[in-house]
Amino acid sequence: MNEKNFIFDRRKFLQTSAMAAGVLAVSPLPTACTTACNTAKNRSEFGGVKIGAITYSFRLMPQSAGNVLFYTLASGLGSIELMGDVAEAYAGRPEPPVRRAMPRVEPGQQLTPEQQLEREAILETRRIYNEELTAWRLSTPMSKFEELAKVYNMAGVDIHIANFLINIGSNTNMSDAEIDYVFNVCKALGAKGVAFDLNLKLAERMSPFAVKHGKYIIFHNHGQFADPNFEGYDPYLKYDNVYFCFDMGHYFGYTGRDPREIVEQYHDRIFSIHIKDKTGPNASQPNSDRIWGQGETPLKEFLLFIQRNAGKPCWPVHCDIEIEYAIPEGSDDVIETRNSVEWARNVLVK
Repeated sequence: MNEKNFIFDRRKFLQTSAMAAGVLAVSPLPTACTTACNTAKNRSEFGGVKIGAITYSFRLMPQSAGNVLFYTLASGLGSIELMGDVAEAYAGRPEPPVRRAMPRVEPGQQLTPEQQLEREAILETRRIYNEELTAWRLSTPMSKFEELAKVYNMAGVDIHIANFLINIGSNTNMSDAEIDYVFNVCKALGAKGVAFDLNLKLAERMSPFAVKHGKYIIFHNHGQFADPNFEGYDPYLKYDNVYFCFDMGHYFGYTGRDPREIVEQYHDRIFSIHIKDKTGPNASQPNSDRIWGQGETPLKEFLLFIQRNAGKPCWPVHCDIEIEYAIPEGSDDVIETRNSVEWARNVLVK
């Protein structure tokens, strides 16, 4: 195994995340894990509710497969929705070019010749990289992804979703080979499905591949439920192996409605739930992310609702923390995720 991807600056991490010191006392380092690290029970399952996190929650901290595993352990988590860029970077994905913003002009004006040249140069750089990335994806073996999953599993961390939103976006023009690649990575990671944003054309395009590979397409919502033209989940139900990652925070923040109503109606097609606390649409600061317990989302009631139905056939099994609020001074992504885990534990464990 290539160990360099599982090395992190331990001293720096401890300086920025004081609570990690206690975890280090009881949790072995990623590179030192053996089968003894494994746990038959999810360490963050409380009262029958599986609390995990999308690793996007750690986005402000240095990203590598080793770092993300350490953040997960330090947060007290046993399951994650893993961002695909972390997995691909570990497998040797070509480094993307430095992202440059497109030149802008005021409405009604045109780009200058220099700005037009700049725009064309940026587009050409992106095109060349995308071609290089596609070639890499279609030629890379799955062994590195399998290796990553093995290390995570040895540490007692389950990867239940592979999130390809950053990697693929909502590209409905992917070749069959590229779609096969996505599902092969999902399979190598041991995940149940791949996550994208809601996109009906993508559901139609990828459903046959999900069936072929025995995996799920898992669609995530943002503000769609507040759009009067949005038809909800119903148009997606006709596609096989299409499930949903219901973001209950976005639902409440955009609509002000109780997110339990969506879970009640579509629980048999909801694979996971993104948990967060937000203000409602009529607040002085509408639809704003808050530290858990400081927003207006019926968070406690929602978690208890999930707990009451835990174990019933076809009910959601994963509730994943997504930290999107501004991190308070003196804290970091791991501390805030850990605090959310403890908040959930205090609600769910009697």
